[in-house]
Amino acid sequence: NYVESGSISHVVGYVGDITKEEMNVMYNQGYSQKSIVGKTGIEKQYDSLLQGTPGRSSRTVDVRGRVLSDTPIVEPPKMGKNLILTIDTRIQTLAEKTLGNRVGAVVVLKPATGEVLAMVSYPFFDPNIFNTDEAGEYYQSLINDEKNRPLVNRAVNATYPPASTFKIIMSAAMLQEEAFSSAKKIECKGKLYYGNRMFHCHVHEPGHGWLDMKNALAQSCDVYYWTIGRDYLGINKIAAYSKEFGLGQSAMIDLPSQQAGFVPSIEWKERRFHEKWLGGDTMSCSIGQGYLLATPLQMADMVAMVSNSGVIYKPHILKEVRDPVSNEVIKEVVPEVLFKSDIEPKVWKEVQEAMLYTITDGTPQYPMHNKTVQAAGKTGTAEVAPYKTSWHSWMVAYAPYDAPPEDQVVISTIVEACNPWEWWAPYATNIILQGIFANQNYEEAVEALGFKYLMKNRARQE
Repeated sequence: NYVESGSISHVVGYVGDITKEEMNVMYNQGYSQKSIVGKTGIEKQYDSLLQGTPGRSSRTVDVRGRVLSDTPIVEPPKMGKNLILTIDTRIQTLAEKTLGNRVGAVVVLKPATGEVLAMVSYPFFDPNIFNTDEAGEYYQSLINDEKNRPLVNRAVNATYPPASTFKIIMSAAMLQEEAFSSAKKIECKGKLYYGNRMFHCHVHEPGHGWLDMKNALAQSCDVYYWTIGRDYLGINKIAAYSKEFGLGQSAMIDLPSQQAGFVPSIEWKERRFHEKWLGGDTMSCSIGQGYLLATPLQMADMVAMVSNSGVIYKPHILKEVRDPVSNEVIKEVVPEVLFKSDIEPKVWKEVQEAMLYTITDGTPQYPMHNKTVQAAGKTGTAEVAPYKTSWHSWMVAYAPYDAPPEDQVVISTIVEACNPWEWWAPYATNIILQGIFANQNYEEAVEALGFKYLMKNRARQE
C-alpha cells in the first residue's frame, strides 16, 4: 500500500510477481516462485533490503507422510529493513504541483552531498493499481501510451539537447583554456554565414551587437558561442570538458536504470554516418544542439559542479537503512565524489558571477526575479523540430548565490516541446525556489511572486 503516490511513484517504483526470467537470476538469493519483487525504482534497487525473510511452518512426518508431532515448528517471518530516503515530501509536492500536467521533469538536489530532495517526472502512474484486479489492463494502458510514456522517469531515463544551458560548460572551457579573453567582445549581427549555410541567432537582425562573455551568456547569444566553439576551442576540447562535467556518462544514482546521454566526437560521426565532422557540427554542439544529449539529472550535476567549484557528488536517494524493530541506524549513506575537475578557482568564480548576472540582467530576469532568494543560473530553449516550430524549455539554477554549497540547492527543470509553448521552466524554477526558501506551498509561492496572471492565461488557453 503506497500512501504517497503521484510523482513519487517514479522514485519508489512498484512491485509484482516474480517472472521466470527474474527467478532464473535470483534463485540463489533466496527467492521462490511465489516471491513478490520490486520492478522499478527504489523497490527494485533495494529489493534485497526491503524483502525480509518469509516465515514457515513445518511438522515431522514418517516415510508414509503420517504426522509424528502435534506441535509444528514455526519460524516467524522477519521484516525487511526500513529505508529513509533523501526526498523531502514538501519539496516533492511543491515541484509536482509546479510542473503540473506539463510533460517534463524537475530535479532538486543538495550540491554539497548529492542528496536528491525532489525528483518529479510527468506523467506518472498510480502504483497501488498494480495490486488490484485491474493491474493487467492498467499496465497495458501505460505501455500503449507511446506519446506520453508514463512509465519513463524523465529525470534519469530521458535525454534532451541541453541547448543554451550548455553555454555554462563552454564558458568554463574557454576561460580554463585561455582560448579567448572574457573581456574581449564578439559582434553579433543576428546571423553567421558558414560554409553553404546561414546560422541565425535567436535574436535576428540587427542581433545583439558587441558582447563580452558575461553579456553573451546573459543574452544567450548563439553567434558568440558559435565563434568560440568553431574558432577557439574545437570539438575535441568541447567533448573533453563536457565529460569533465559528467555528460555522456552515468550519473550513478541509486536507481535500477538511467541514461548516460551522449557527447559526440569526430570518430563517432565517421563510424556512425561515414561522414567527416564539419565546422557546422562544432557550432551546433557549441550551443547544446546537434548530437549532444543529456538528462535533467546530469544538468543538475553540471550546475552542482559550478556551485561546488569543481566537484560533483554522487547523487543518491537512499539516506539511511534502519532496523525495523529497534529503529537503529544500520547504515548511513555518506557523500561520495563522483567527478572532480582541475579547472582553476578563478574560473569558477567568473562563471558563477556570469550566471548570477544572467539571472539579474539576462533573458530570465523577469521570470526569475525573486525578493526572497538570489539565484544564479541559465535558461535553455532546445529546438526539436525543423523551422523552429517546437522547443523544450530548460532552466538550471542554484541558490542562494552567496551561501556556501552546504546551504544551497540546485534545480534542473525541463518542459517538453509537446506542451503548449509558455517558456514555463524558468517560472517553475522560481516558484520552487520561493517555496523552499520562504517555506511556502505552491499556491503561496505563486501568490508571493505575482504569477497568478500566468495561471489565468493558461486557463483561458485550455
